[in-house]
Amino acid sequence: MKKTTFLLVLFILSLIIEKVNAQVSFKTEYISSSSYRDNNNNKVSGAKGSAMVYSGDIKIPLSVKTSKDSIPIIWAVDLSGAYASLNNKNLTDDQVLSNIVNLQFSLFNLRPLNKKWSLLTFAGAGIYTDQTQISKMNARSILGNVGALFIKKINPNLDLGAGVAFNNAFGVPMIFPALYVNYNLESNFTFKVSMLSGVEASAGYNFSDTFLLSLVFQLNGQLALLQKDGKDVMFTHQYFVTGFRPEIKITKNISLPITAGINAMRPVYYNDRSLKSIFDDKNTNAHFDFSPYVSAEINFKF
Repeated sequence: MKKTTFLLVLFILSLIIEKVNAQVSFKTEYISSSSYRDNNNNKVSGAKGSAMVYSGDIKIPLSVKTSKDSIPIIWAVDLSGAYASLNNKNLTDDQVLSNIVNLQFSLFNLRPLNKKWSLLTFAGAGIYTDQTQISKMNARSILGNVGALFIKKINPNLDLGAGVAFNNAFGVPMIFPALYVNYNLESNFTFKVSMLSGVEASAGYNFSDTFLLSLVFQLNGQLALLQKDGKDVMFTHQYFVTGFRPEIKITKNISLPITAGINAMRPVYYNDRSLKSIFDDKNTNAHFDFSPYVSAEINFKF
């Protein structure tokens, strides 16, 4: 299935599992300039681009109760947003957009079925647009989603889940597979694999209670739903990043991760919002080449 479909499923799965505290995070990312290649992998002379991405996320538990097995029953909301400014040189918006705005709201319910299994249900909607002015945003850019996942606690460090999600990414409501993976092992050495909002894997070492150094890999991106040449289309901006992340723990509830590394590849492409486009990859190979990457983030827990 297409990279775009995979990205949509990841956006849906921005959720709270077991961490019942309110959480707030803000992040700034910079992807430096690199050459642009078209759908045939040919370098376009003089065409380059860089990107700045500003994002924030707020997770708020509305209700937390305890089952007879002392397992939490959670109602929570997730509010998130991202603004990507693509600084393109010798490229038009017909090739690569200059701005992407993503705003999302989701409501989640997590309840235990027994000591090992839980059921997660969710519903939400978001705006995925190239417009930076509210007055110019329209219903074409709204994506709704609803779904359910069955999640099993394999061991204290690992949760796996699968289910289905419905959304209107391709114009009509469609069913997609939804996956959940959360692995977290913490000691002096830490290992984490997460598919909550994007994909992230890390391996690190705690030098002290206030300093952690990790090697990270992550896949992230933004999406815009718009009209082009009279057709409803979607524009995808993704980036594959690896690098080192020193994390300073200012207090028990405040941390400051800083990542420096490389963007291995940055796909940027349009495809139609139609059923046949799900299996048609001929227009999804345009991308920016390898480039340096840096980000700074601040996380709060309450």
